Amino acid sequence: MVAHTITIDGDSAQIASAAELVVALDVLQGHHDREVLAQLHSHLHEIVTDARGLHDTLKVLSPDDVLLLIEAIGPAMPSVVGSASALRGLLAAIAETQVEEALLRALGSAGLRELIGSPGDLAGVLEWVYGQCDELVLELLGAQFLRTLMRTGAELALVLRSLEHQRQEELLGMIGWERVPALVMDEQDLAHLMRALPGGLSCELLE
Repeated sequence: MVAHTITIDGDSAQIASAAELVVALDVLQGHHDREVLAQLHSHLHEIVTDARGLHDTLKVLSPDDVLLLIEAIGPAMPSVVGSASALRGLLAAIAETQVEEALLRALGSAGLRELIGSPGDLAGVLEWVYGQCDELVLELLGAQFLRTLMRTGAELALVLRSLEHQRQEELLGMIGWERVPALVMDEQDLAHLMRALPGGLSCELLE
């Protein structure tokens, strides 16, 4: 583990891990956070290397400084986050839409597809996004991935229940309404879909 030096007001410290970074930021009490991030900018992806470290660092930074951290980690973000459950935990801890959006864009389409391996993963992520970020998640994943991910009515219903009405219709438009009846494998699939579909579409499904 390589340590990197920061110097604030003439005092220097060695930072090699997210835990050490959090301690340094906590000691400075927010007065020099941006300067610390600026000095470590090219090394932050080496310092913050997992979801736990990212979560702990996010907690001690202002939203603007969090954006700088996310930008610095950049393409390494998928490996830092590591799993859909970790992404869900990070999103649950973030209260600002702009920060969620920055995190999702840092993951990118390829990174998000790598993390989300099941409809349950997707539903868990969608449960904790705000504003337009649910739409961003669907856009990044893309129609083809979504069609492949959800293979039964119950799986589609699980994702639909994590979305508001407008987004439900957008998801159905992406995967193609004509594909939905083919997802009904048994009476349980039908029951799940009837409860989850936006108003009026349940009747269309029966027809």
